[in-house]
Amino acid sequence: MMDAVLIAGGRAPASLTEVAGHAVKGLMQFEGETLILRVLNALQRGGVERIAVVGSELLLHALKPQGIEILFTAEGEDPVDNLLRGVERLGLSSESQFLHCAVDLPMLTGAAICEFVRAAPPEADVVMGWTPEAEFRRMFPGAPYTALQFAEGRFLSSSVSVLRVRFLEAQAPLLHRLARVRKSAGRVALMLTRAFHYHLMTTGAPLAARFLTGRLALSSLPPLAERLLQARLHFNLNAAPELAYDVDTEEDYRYAQAWLRAHSGYTFSPKV
Repeated sequence: MMDAVLIAGGRAPASLTEVAGHAVKGLMQFEGETLILRVLNALQRGGVERIAVVGSELLLHALKPQGIEILFTAEGEDPVDNLLRGVERLGLSSESQFLHCAVDLPMLTGAAICEFVRAAPPEADVVMGWTPEAEFRRMFPGAPYTALQFAEGRFLSSSVSVLRVRFLEAQAPLLHRLARVRKSAGRVALMLTRAFHYHLMTTGAPLAARFLTGRLALSSLPPLAERLLQARLHFNLNAAPELAYDVDTEEDYRYAQAWLRAHSGYTFSPKV
């Protein structure tokens, strides 16, 4: 099993902080347990043996022994900086793959993690998870969510991925720029168009247009990544809904609390 970098530096907006009682997402309580402990337990049950926790020093008192090796490092300026700090703390080589996981995943289970990692090709530099909208709605009826339209259908992006250290290091400048605009699909498309300006007419502009109109085929992106970034990209189009439910708003928080109370003892059942 690969090592994991747990990004635990997320801060809640004021409205969510007021309801949840804490601005640091990892310290929010779900079913009598801090969110960071829930995620650490899920990672352990998923087979992860070493975890680099990147976040606020306020989390240190919550990092109780879990039967796994936990290495802490203070958070940096953006998510990419945090990933690099986690990789450095783990001492991973450039050829190593590692599991990236966000902390705000209250429904996360070890089996969902295990299934995602098992489906990750060992030769891939980037493995991204996409959950079909229908599967998400079946698991979490009435939940708040945002889905993206692609040629293959509507999907939610997972907050878990598998990355190769070499890719992260080589593409850090571009990834830093994307991190700054990650909340806006339009700005992400514009940033990618600018990044590949030398392919503007043949690749950048048509790609952005298809993305913004929902006609972009996910299947078209791996060969493009290979050509432009020399990166082997893989999409898991059946990622578990548990990997896509994150907590960004008061509505997300309230729904997760209610769902977990109603499904006490829930365990992941892989699709067959």
